[in-house]
Amino acid sequence: MKNTGIILVALLLLMFFSCKEIGFKNKHIQSTIPVNFTIDSVIEEDFTKLLDSITVKYSSQLLVFPTLKDQELLHTIYAKEDIQDFSKEGLKKYLEVKKNELYTKLKGVNKLVHLKHLQKWEKTSQMNLKFNKNEYLHIQYYESMFVGGVCNYYNYSEKVFDLNENKKLTLQDITSIPKDKLSEILSNNIDKTTMMQQMKKYDVEEYNALLLEKIPITENFYFDENNLYFHYNKDEIKKGYSIGDIIIPVSWNDLSGTLNLEFKDRMMIK
Repeated sequence: MKNTGIILVALLLLMFFSCKEIGFKNKHIQSTIPVNFTIDSVIEEDFTKLLDSITVKYSSQLLVFPTLKDQELLHTIYAKEDIQDFSKEGLKKYLEVKKNELYTKLKGVNKLVHLKHLQKWEKTSQMNLKFNKNEYLHIQYYESMFVGGVCNYYNYSEKVFDLNENKKLTLQDITSIPKDKLSEILSNNIDKTTMMQQMKKYDVEEYNALLLEKIPITENFYFDENNLYFHYNKDEIKKGYSIGDIIIPVSWNDLSGTLNLEFKDRMMIK
């Protein structure tokens, strides 16, 4: 039964990897964004008894950008998906195809047919709009998988897109701070997070272990008017820590003197 569970998890992980107001206009920047920039979404939801031994709750959601025409940017936004038609109808059809592909694969696994106890599976994937201002678009991508009521996998991916330059933003577009210095700031700031303060109360041993870790630099970042945020999924800071994902803020003051001037101007950072 343990081997069967491993096979189920591996199968769904395979499916995951085969498969979140336009405001201030900088007077120095020539914007290519349509005046009536709009955002929509499509969702495919289903609950079915796939086999006598398995029920599946399926939910997959994608954002739609009907007025965004740059094909290279659209391919970057949907980078993990083999999508060619970015229209609402095309994306809806894509989600339905991916759902049916999953069901077909599951039905073809012999060991699932012979399970003696009913298992409830749940697969979720989402694109969520988190920030849309100053021609910067922040999307959070989320995936999760539950088998038998237990969370076997979840992942957050943060991406920020520059709608003026039609590209995904990198850290070098924001700051020139050396990696060692940024890692030092992250190591200092992790203790300020709510998650770490909770650990300090209820799991002192793991709290102390995380404080000793050198925080790696991740491209899984986003920002707002106040901070630059680095989002770490489980095991990305330290293997085996049980707190799940954690977000470490870095204030713009921490990055003083290293910010890209164009970025600082567009975000109106003092």
